[in-house]
Amino acid sequence: MTSTGTRRIGSYSRSHWEGVRRGLLLMAMAVLLTFTQALAEPDEAFFADLVRERYVEPFRAGDVEAWSMAFAEDAIALHNRRPPDRGREAIRAFGALVHQVFDLAEYDVEVTDVRISAGWVYTVGRFSSRFVSKLDGSEPFGREEGKFVLVWERSEAGGWQIVLDMGNSNA
Repeated sequence: MTSTGTRRIGSYSRSHWEGVRRGLLLMAMAVLLTFTQALAEPDEAFFADLVRERYVEPFRAGDVEAWSMAFAEDAIALHNRRPPDRGREAIRAFGALVHQVFDLAEYDVEVTDVRISAGWVYTVGRFSSRFVSKLDGSEPFGREEGKFVLVWERSEAGGWQIVLDMGNSNA
């Protein structure tokens, strides 16, 4: 004990160790809160944002590599006027072809429905698009409006990847 009645542990006072203990407790609570939030199930708004951030924005910007990373290795894409694209590499090649041949004059997507079920989620919505040929400036499909469904699966790493991409025009 010191002359002031404070017990010393090693070269530090008891009040010092109480401060350290409180600080460690606060840090542990912050880590636990962060971990708990990470484990919380995502909601509909999360998936609407995921569609925009991982699918729409990269495709609109022509960033086919980033866009294709939203897909699982064994994903399937089913779109107008073409056979199924099976696997991320085939889907990436399709996206690259689209951007080699066309400029996207319009590409808008709206998520209208989200269904969450354990490790699966589907997002449904509508789109409008207008593709302009880089070769001659024509618009071979005109302005299209249509609908889509994206089926997402939780990966082993905990993220979400598209396993099925299906869309077609209303025409």
